[in-house]
Amino acid sequence: MKKINLSIQFAIVAGFLNCVAWYALAKNMGFYEIKVYVYRNYLTILLLFLGIFLSTFFTKRANLGFLDFKKAVKDGLLFSFVLAVIIAIFNYLYYNFITPDTIDFFLSEAKKFMLQFPDKYKTEDIPRYLEGERGNFSSLKLIPPILFFGLIISLLAGALFQKKVIPSDN
Repeated sequence: MKKINLSIQFAIVAGFLNCVAWYALAKNMGFYEIKVYVYRNYLTILLLFLGIFLSTFFTKRANLGFLDFKKAVKDGLLFSFVLAVIIAIFNYLYYNFITPDTIDFFLSEAKKFMLQFPDKYKTEDIPRYLEGERGNFSSLKLIPPILFFGLIISLLAGALFQKKVIPSDN
């Protein structure tokens, strides 16, 4: 049986931690508190940093101190992708089953805010704007930013931890 890649193992743990923390924050602070989502984003970035650096470090250690830059970046992106997919799945479950009215709540709050400024927001443009905002809650929209930040962090980790094998003259 083939062993699961270390980056995937770390990503599964990080994804689980992110989802549990997101739910716990929402449960304690309130499901309609915007700070929950800000904290979730900070936590995701923190888990990207920790997970990519730890998986790169332990991969280097498993290779007796040698690590190719390309392998480090590949493992970091693999970690980022698995983490992004887990978060996207939980995002779908969260908005469709755990708190299905959250999106409507935030959109109604946005509509109330826009109606307070009729000179800035035209009444006929509000439904179009709100429909666009509804798309921002899409689970698939979470994946590209996580991959982008994961790429940046992977490049940094690869540059810091790389150590090439010196070919022998045999």
